[in-house]
Amino acid sequence: MTSTFSSRPLVRRSSEELGIPTAALLALADRLAEDGLDPHALLVARRGEVAFETAWAPYRQDRPALVYSASKTFTSLAIGFLADEGRVSLDAAAADLLAVVPPTGAPVITVRHLLTMNTGHTSAQIDALGEDPRELLHVTPEREPGTHFAYSSPATHALSAIVTALTGEALTAYLRPRLLDPLGIGERWMRSRGGVEHGASGYHLTVEDLARVAIMLGAGGAFAGAQVAPAWYVEEMSRPWSVTASFDGPAAAAGEANDWALGYGYQVWRSTHGFRLDGAAGQFGLVIPEHDLVLAYQGATADTQATLRAFWAFVDAVAVAEAAGGAGSPAAGAAGAALPAPSEARDTWDARDRIALWPGEAPSAEEGLTLVDTGDGWSLTLPDVGELPVATRWTEILFRKQAEPAASAATGVGGDDSACVRNGEADRLHLATRGETRPDGSVLVHVVDTTSPHRMIVTRDAAGAVTAGWHVPPLANGWEGLQVPASVAEARGTTTTDAAALLLDMDGTLVDSTAVVERLWTQWSIEHGVDPARTLAIIHGRQGQDSMALLLPDRPHEINLAENRELLVAETAQTEGVVAIPGAAALLGALEGLPHALVTSATRELAQARMDAAGLAMPPLAVTAEDVARSKPDPEGFVAAARALGVEPAACIVVEDSANGIAAGLAAGMRVIGVGPHAAAAGPTWAVADATGIQVSPIPDGAGVRVSIAG
Repeated sequence: MTSTFSSRPLVRRSSEELGIPTAALLALADRLAEDGLDPHALLVARRGEVAFETAWAPYRQDRPALVYSASKTFTSLAIGFLADEGRVSLDAAAADLLAVVPPTGAPVITVRHLLTMNTGHTSAQIDALGEDPRELLHVTPEREPGTHFAYSSPATHALSAIVTALTGEALTAYLRPRLLDPLGIGERWMRSRGGVEHGASGYHLTVEDLARVAIMLGAGGAFAGAQVAPAWYVEEMSRPWSVTASFDGPAAAAGEANDWALGYGYQVWRSTHGFRLDGAAGQFGLVIPEHDLVLAYQGATADTQATLRAFWAFVDAVAVAEAAGGAGSPAAGAAGAALPAPSEARDTWDARDRIALWPGEAPSAEEGLTLVDTGDGWSLTLPDVGELPVATRWTEILFRKQAEPAASAATGVGGDDSACVRNGEADRLHLATRGETRPDGSVLVHVVDTTSPHRMIVTRDAAGAVTAGWHVPPLANGWEGLQVPASVAEARGTTTTDAAALLLDMDGTLVDSTAVVERLWTQWSIEHGVDPARTLAIIHGRQGQDSMALLLPDRPHEINLAENRELLVAETAQTEGVVAIPGAAALLGALEGLPHALVTSATRELAQARMDAAGLAMPPLAVTAEDVARSKPDPEGFVAAARALGVEPAACIVVEDSANGIAAGLAAGMRVIGVGPHAAAAGPTWAVADATGIQVSPIPDGAGVRVSIAG
């Protein structure tokens, strides 16, 4: 089957434009943290377009993380593709497909029974099964198939085995050209069990991966204008085939509908609103067709019903706005005046006093557990892991399992990889640590596995006793079970995507002119009685006359234009100290012959002077202040550059450093690489320290730019 990779980015649009009150989004993000639900990443989309996305450090939106049973929906879709291709019937006997001889007199268990977890086996029977996906079919169910729901990961594992038996391919390989590539989902990994990809759990996905699947399901299997999954199967899979009223799932509050008691489809749960992909501890892809809404989420809590409760309150707020004919009306959508909802930096550490041990989990003083002061922080030794550095800020550590256990060591991300060359083996932990000394003299440390929902809480009391316990325990094998291959652990730094063109800002992105700009604007501020700090907070990415209009709103625009001309003359003349941003020269050199443009709020003369002073070549196409009527954060400059290059704006990637520039790129519907120490707070699609984090090359046998981003 031919694989068609969709590099089309999800369009980012103003939340108000999509009929979603910005206040409701911010209230949702705040509630998830304040209720102690340990949120990690959230993306909200409507009509297939992103209204809001954020992550809580040390988690990142672009790093794949374990989503547990949300994986089951992917296995279900594989069966749907097989059925649509005429290679399997949903009513076929599973034992025949897997060449299993069932017990004499055992009832027939069909593919549909596996999909709906209605095999007739009781929970006790399921719990007694091993790792062989065929073992379920060797056990006579105590109930008649189709009459009794019991949550069954072995049933899903058997479905994965059926995919492999019929195709000769592992589940992920079979899904690659049919689902993953068309949705634009990159390399992903699932652990095998019994020689077959587990299917029931184990996918490591980004929050956007979850959103893309949910958007596709909400559109009846369509994505980016193409039918990806069979429409008939998507419609069937969301029906409540199994009654789950007696399922012993997460508890609901008094008078509240329990979201695990509303029915089960083909590896999706029915919900108070719509249906959902659902993984342990709170990994969700919510499909809410009645409001054309999708919520993708990763978190970690024992109270997942409370997480859904927060989501339903948000959905209610959207419904109220919708009923009131608010921002989602066609007229309001056409206006498009609002910027995307803020996606400012958030941190799980801010809610550390509300992140507790798992109910019933007692902190233990395991042998070998130590926490030692180091002067600038601590050194933590965790049994089964090794020695980890801890500071008062998040410290990321790539911990690799060595050939000899005694040789294990922690190294910084991006360090020498020569110690471990097991291609594809799950032998890495990507961890983040942070600690603090408490007012009572005790020390609190969190150890977060950033490729899973899990964190360990370590405390050293005032007397020096060290104990540790899981906030959310891994479902199997502790730290050993959380190890992943390089494709997951080092995903930060290996993001690769395609774009029709790269649109580059200049100041702060390619050229460092901060000293000149801030000196001249500080002088201007003092002369006009304006607080220089206020001036410096708004000028970056804007044309000078627009900044003046914000700072001196009652002054005639003609004066602003005249004074800005004077400033531009001074800025053009003063190039001492103007230097290239690290990696800028190499990036521009690699872009030679590839579609790209400079998009700057500077005039053409000023841009040329600064590029010359920095020793950088001016791109063949430059959109400067003379070419636009509105400066950033308006998207006009980026849209004009895309049109001049003859490409679709939504297919471009912007490279920007300022909040105004990032907002302009997102408002244009483009993906944005944020550059520099402050870019991440403005909510770009990706963030890099400087231009060295961006590598480009031609797309083989295609037009455009292949971009690799090292976050």
